[in-house]
Amino acid sequence: PHHPPPRSAAHVRHSPNTMTSSTLFLACSLLLNLLLFVTLVRQPSGENLGLAIAPSTMRTTGHFAATRPLDFHLGRDMQVEAFRGKAKTRKAAAKRYKVTSTGKVFTKMAGKQHLNTKMSRKQKLALSRKRQVEAADIPNVQACLPHVKVK
Repeated sequence: PHHPPPRSAAHVRHSPNTMTSSTLFLACSLLLNLLLFVTLVRQPSGENLGLAIAPSTMRTTGHFAATRPLDFHLGRDMQVEAFRGKAKTRKAAAKRYKVTSTGKVFTKMAGKQHLNTKMSRKQKLALSRKRQVEAADIPNVQACLPHVKVK
């Protein structure tokens, strides 16, 4: 006897009038988001503020979060200032970078950790010196060392 192969879920056709659970979930979440947006934009007195931002969206990510001021203007005379917390030094960066009194940042040169038996003494000695950090990397160093004055 010949048996037909089992049909997969891709072969099952739904009628256009039936709603799947994912479609229903998306519709409900859209309605809830719309309701949340309407309640955020309007004050309790019914006066329209224009722009409203939920506190959960006021966060910023990355190293620069602690160094930049953050103010949101929510209409005519309503302002929210986000609390950033204490600016903390990244200890790994503090061990790798040294800042001079003039504000220059120095670090070790790369390439002297291993595989250097083929190098001459002159090459290894040159790699022992400190090098100045490039200007493009200074903002990253400043974000990792918030209490140091870097030029």
